[in-house]
Amino acid sequence: MSSPRNTRKNLSNAQPQKKRGRSNAAVQARPSAGSVANASTGLSGESASDERELQSKPECVAAPESAPQAGRQTTEFAKSTPLAGRETSRSGGESSSNLASAAPSAAPPFGIRAGQRELERGIDEHRIVGFLTRRQYGKTTEAARIALKKMMRIAGHDVVFGSVKLDLGREMVRKEAAQMQRAFALLAAQAAAAQTLLDVVDPLKHRSVAGIHVDDWSELYEQSRLEFRLYHSRTIYSRTKVVALTPDAVGETGDLILDEVGRVKHFRAVWEAVKPIISSNPQFRCLLTTTPPPDDSHYSFELLAPPVGEECPVRPEGNWYRSELGVWVLRVTAWDAYADGIPLYDDDTGEPLDPDASRARDHDKEAWDRNYGVKFIFGGTSACSFIALDTAQKRGVGQCGYFNIQSDSDFGPALVWLGHHLGNGPIGLGWDLATTTKATSNPSALCVMERQGAEYIHRAIVTWKTADPDIAIERAMRIARVVRSRPAGPARRLCIDATNERYFAQSARKELGSEVPVELVVGSETTQRPGMEEPLTMKQYLGGLLVGELDDNHLLLPPERYVREDWRLVRKERGQFVCEPDVDGKHGDTFDAAKLALHALTGSGPFFCQQVKPRKQDHRRIERTKGVLV
Repeated sequence: MSSPRNTRKNLSNAQPQKKRGRSNAAVQARPSAGSVANASTGLSGESASDERELQSKPECVAAPESAPQAGRQTTEFAKSTPLAGRETSRSGGESSSNLASAAPSAAPPFGIRAGQRELERGIDEHRIVGFLTRRQYGKTTEAARIALKKMMRIAGHDVVFGSVKLDLGREMVRKEAAQMQRAFALLAAQAAAAQTLLDVVDPLKHRSVAGIHVDDWSELYEQSRLEFRLYHSRTIYSRTKVVALTPDAVGETGDLILDEVGRVKHFRAVWEAVKPIISSNPQFRCLLTTTPPPDDSHYSFELLAPPVGEECPVRPEGNWYRSELGVWVLRVTAWDAYADGIPLYDDDTGEPLDPDASRARDHDKEAWDRNYGVKFIFGGTSACSFIALDTAQKRGVGQCGYFNIQSDSDFGPALVWLGHHLGNGPIGLGWDLATTTKATSNPSALCVMERQGAEYIHRAIVTWKTADPDIAIERAMRIARVVRSRPAGPARRLCIDATNERYFAQSARKELGSEVPVELVVGSETTQRPGMEEPLTMKQYLGGLLVGELDDNHLLLPPERYVREDWRLVRKERGQFVCEPDVDGKHGDTFDAAKLALHALTGSGPFFCQQVKPRKQDHRRIERTKGVLV
């Protein structure tokens, strides 16, 4: 539980405490003297008898039939908060009784839906929870409701609300701000029913902003100056901070709510930055809300997608499942919502529609399936299909290995493993060079690929970071010698990417030429192949060959997450293979090493062999001994 904070002055002087960081607009709940909100833990307001038992959940899990009644949705906020009759004056001369009618009076009643109630129950069970719903189901409103409930239950508590809209432009910010303003009105009405007053104030100007125009609210929202404060007494308050979902969102602690994560740019880097926010206390929770992203290379796709082939029945409260990365997810589709009495509407007439009729009338069925069917649709810009990669890695179990070399002590066991798993088929080696060691630098990647019939087995993919060229060459030499020592003989060829490291590649070719034929491949050079209308760069040509073999189910890959993530970074845009570096330096390096190894096995072209001078024979020393020349 977070430590309580004390204000510098009495609330009657309307001077709330200036907390760490810059000043923020604050939503404040000001109780009468001596009043303290319920400080029990947990995000849910349900009784112990209503707690679900989510123990095994092998597939989709439904909520128990003993769901709480909707009539508890407002009274649960009033637990241990008997506050009444406050007329504490605010700076600017406006009384709190006037604020009570500023925004909440116009707010419609908040009817909690079955899926929202189920989320509030399930988030007590698991520290990290995903909430996937059809569009316009009330994800942001429910997230704000959960934040308010947690603030009411724990004095001095922090909730960090991360919004993608703050990073997507002014128009998106304006729409999100208007939505949050409506959510505030709903929650203020609930707080009023619990005899607690919520207000939105700008501490820079010491005045209420509860009734300001949406454009002014948007300005505060865009500047991350919205801070929702709920006072448990005149000296202690909890708060919810609104921040932009960027990799810079660090340094906070408390509960974490991430809104619309499927639209977050560079979400893998954002997730690495914000996940530690909940690490300091086992009671802290993280909630991720979204609809499935349109691009299957987005990290939220991998983080929240259900296991391949899993089907869930229609239930008003939705279905729970566990993603392959171990995150519990509650999914509420349009069919689930319709079973709860929430229809869709015709785009023209506005008549209520069931999900089947709505989908039949929609021209973009794929977008409907994603936005309302809440389906993770494979496709997007990633060059490597998720399903094809999953199949290749499952087939590679026990036959393929990935090794990240941190020191020479790691390299020896990797060579032993490789020697035990090599077969008798032809072998090609591919090496994607790198000579830097920074945390975000690209690693060197070397692939050992063996062909057996129509299949290409990635026997070993080895990565390392070193700034010493001698160490890199020595490691490549030792791998080539292990391959040479097998009964079937040496590798067919070693292909080295010389696009950016041409000088080092030439040095490596001279050193390794005595062990294996070496070919330098420059990705920017063009090649004209039979059947091609126009020449292609070697990068396009080799990348297309590898992706084609993957799609034809001819590849066996190491079953390691690093390899899958690295291959999924490679995207195809306008016929070009492109890749943006990941937060830990991954840059499609294992993909590049594999395409070079495939070229070493199948391609024909110039390569280099180091000449070995034969030893001179002295014919004068040849003589015959017992009929044998010695």
